[in-house]
Amino acid sequence: MDQQLADAISGMGLTTTPVVDDANEPTEKPISCHAKQRVTPMRTPSTSSEDDDEDVEEQQQQPTDLTSVGNASERYSDIIQLLAKQKSPSLDQQLRPRCNWAMADGYDLSAYNQVNGVWPLGHPLPLPDWGDAEDQAKGTLFFENVWQYEELNGIVETALQRMLEETHYNTVNLFVDFYRSFKRTRRSDLRSFFQFYDVPINRRHHMCVSLAFEIMARLVQMFPQLGQYLYVVSCEEQVADCNDYVQLDEEYGMNSADAGVEKEHVMVAMRFAIGERRGVMILDPGYHVGRAVTVMSDQSYPHTGNRIFQNKTSIQIRFIRTLTNLSLLSGWFNQSKESHLQRDYCYSYSQHSDKFVEWKEREIRGDEASFKTSLIYIAQEYMTAVDVTVRRNLVYNFRSLLSRDAKGRVYAGLYFPLVSNVQEAHLTLFYDGPNEQRVKAKLMFSAFKVGKGKQLPDYVSQHLMKLSPQLNMSQPELTELCKSLCEVVSDQNFIGQVLGINDDIGNMSMEN
Repeated sequence: MDQQLADAISGMGLTTTPVVDDANEPTEKPISCHAKQRVTPMRTPSTSSEDDDEDVEEQQQQPTDLTSVGNASERYSDIIQLLAKQKSPSLDQQLRPRCNWAMADGYDLSAYNQVNGVWPLGHPLPLPDWGDAEDQAKGTLFFENVWQYEELNGIVETALQRMLEETHYNTVNLFVDFYRSFKRTRRSDLRSFFQFYDVPINRRHHMCVSLAFEIMARLVQMFPQLGQYLYVVSCEEQVADCNDYVQLDEEYGMNSADAGVEKEHVMVAMRFAIGERRGVMILDPGYHVGRAVTVMSDQSYPHTGNRIFQNKTSIQIRFIRTLTNLSLLSGWFNQSKESHLQRDYCYSYSQHSDKFVEWKEREIRGDEASFKTSLIYIAQEYMTAVDVTVRRNLVYNFRSLLSRDAKGRVYAGLYFPLVSNVQEAHLTLFYDGPNEQRVKAKLMFSAFKVGKGKQLPDYVSQHLMKLSPQLNMSQPELTELCKSLCEVVSDQNFIGQVLGINDDIGNMSMEN
């Protein structure tokens, strides 16, 4: 996922090439949900037995309740009635709305049916796992007409956009926590630590997995019955050959070591039907998509991007299909647009298997266009989002902390690659400046190596002073984070081992 984020940032003119500096527990035990029985025993943290009291980090301030949306019973009476009319769910689904989907600073992972995957000897990652193949993921939400679906879609999209504004995409703090936990063990082998590391998930430092948990928690708080329909799905990014990938699934199964998948991204899905027409809603806050994307099997309205069919009768639609260039009906919509780059997305059921949704990305630079295709596996609920996807991202060679607006525009943040020569380690900051100008600055991490009681260089402090409010952080807090990052990226042994694990994962999934 972070590779596409790197590309996305680059697409906004935020490259990692040199630029001029002046340019731019819960207090009570939660109610447990009933998880699936195919559960691999939880791996125990490798840090507990060797921690010293002096190494214990201070308890961070708990975030406010981000799921608070007020009383929905009056405002959304039509949707509540619609949900009440649905077929009776299974016992497991009836229990889920009573789960603590989100708590003060974390999530009840059993609500999301999360388990540990099997980890074969010599494999760089645990194997991904899903719900039983014989069972369809969650239920299907039925609508009598398009207008009912549009009402719910609008509510979901508003909640999603609000969440984008209130949260960050953040793989920086999780990386610092990973490093500190490793150093507390006083071990030298990162690979063995990596296998037993208890991956932390909280509501302060989000990547795609916890962002998926967060939007599900908010929607379930608004409409508890949605817990019967929303589910986490996995995504394989930039698939070289979709047909080969689907055939690999048919031959081995995605939860096989022979599949060689890394499942580096996570989204949220919900199956629905409008009369006899079937579709799936996709939510992707991890890629800052401010749309509740609708994917119809017939690719007709309300398929996202096919607004040409809105308010048209079936006869009119057939007539339009006859006369209109089919490229206009392909479902592309604009995700971001800068002066030198336009990025468009398109989602559709895969022509190779309806178990997958194809997510296409088109980048237009001048007169040239490039394309990428990723595959979203929607057939079953993804049960190893934490154990596989978060763990995989811990050792990725690119880190970022990003602020987004309601439409998904990334307007401020910091990012950096991990480099084998730590003397070349650098950090790029960017933020909105005066007169709608974007400011970007590349800083060497060595600039943050200052003695105790000494100040950072003025040019660094000036950038941090302007960036911190756009990240909703105080300047001292941002300064300390950058100093912590400097400590991490300066550890040659640690960084070298991280890059080694990342290379092994990349080699494992290269054919995909």
